[in-house]
Amino acid sequence: MAGLCFDMYGTLCDTSSVRARLGEELGVAETLVAAVDETWRRKQLQYSYQSAQMDDYEPFWSITTHALDYALAQYDLDPDAETRERIRDAYDHLEPFSGAAETLDRLSAAGHDVVILSNGNPEMLERLAENAGLLAHVDDIISAHAVRTFKPDPAVYEHAAETLGRSLPDCRLVSSNAWDVAGAGNAGMATTWVNRQRDPPETIGAEPDRRVTTLPAVAEGLR
Repeated sequence: MAGLCFDMYGTLCDTSSVRARLGEELGVAETLVAAVDETWRRKQLQYSYQSAQMDDYEPFWSITTHALDYALAQYDLDPDAETRERIRDAYDHLEPFSGAAETLDRLSAAGHDVVILSNGNPEMLERLAENAGLLAHVDDIISAHAVRTFKPDPAVYEHAAETLGRSLPDCRLVSSNAWDVAGAGNAGMATTWVNRQRDPPETIGAEPDRRVTTLPAVAEGLR
């Protein structure tokens, strides 16, 4: 049995579900809402990389706020502070992907240690896991905050293995983010890529050792 480390953002929960809140709060065309959402997520990831590379750590909640501010400025949108806060708080209420809880339960019942491994800071992850109905379905939540850097820094994956009391090869990252899979594989973890869009793998870093297109398919080969 393995230590299964599930990514949260984009893997267990759908980051694009913030679009509903963006539409409600901004009152703009759907095409603009989609553009703001895409920019927000892209800058959230970029700022996490920059923070790690510059050795200037900020919790992921702060990174998410900075990214939102950039996305709004990119499209000349200037909502007041209260509106910005309500938009940002959508990250506490992301929709879980279909089959998320059931997949976690099946793997746990099969004897695996099932945890969340995410860039999110602990408070952020606890709120989302509770609101998404996933908290009761995992054994633990492991945050990159403990090592004050972000995936794909090897320190994050090493921290997860240490927390689980396992070697890196005895742990498996399950993620929909190709860069995350490449990083975990480089660090020595086994990996499963939930490739919903059937994208090509990253050309830098390790290739996934297993590929699926849905969360329920993760459990099919790991029982």
